[in-house]
Amino acid sequence: MKSFANWMLVIFMVMYWILRIMVAYMYSLGKEFIASPIDFNTEVVLLFVTLLCIVLVVKRVTVGGIMYVIAYFGYFGVSLYNQIMPMIKTGSFNISGGMDMFLSFIALILALFVMVDLLSDKTKKPDDKKTEWFFNNKDLDRNLDDRNDHNQYKLY
Repeated sequence: MKSFANWMLVIFMVMYWILRIMVAYMYSLGKEFIASPIDFNTEVVLLFVTLLCIVLVVKRVTVGGIMYVIAYFGYFGVSLYNQIMPMIKTGSFNISGGMDMFLSFIALILALFVMVDLLSDKTKKPDDKKTEWFFNNKDLDRNLDDRNDHNQYKLY
């Protein structure tokens, strides 16, 4: 993990994963919660895939971000589309599905941010102009004399 933004994205990924665990658990108990899973079996599989993706994102592996985006767009993107299209056709808003739409939207935004964050690691950073002249200049390297002591003394 290279920066504070990387850590914050992983923390948000874990928080959203815990929220989805609670949604699946409350659905399995048959109790009412702020959201409900779209498909319970797919939700459980997605929880395990998300755990693998979190580990890969912590290790900064791009495949983890790609898997995360594909899984979340395949699950939450389709759900969001299926919830928005009836609203557009009928022109009415269903408040009961509002929290599900909001959580699906948050999942899609989080997946996009994770992918952009992982892809930004592959870009080349501009050279530091203040110090680059010193390190690229071979004339300033220390020249060793043949009379120098080349022993590497170690304290035991």
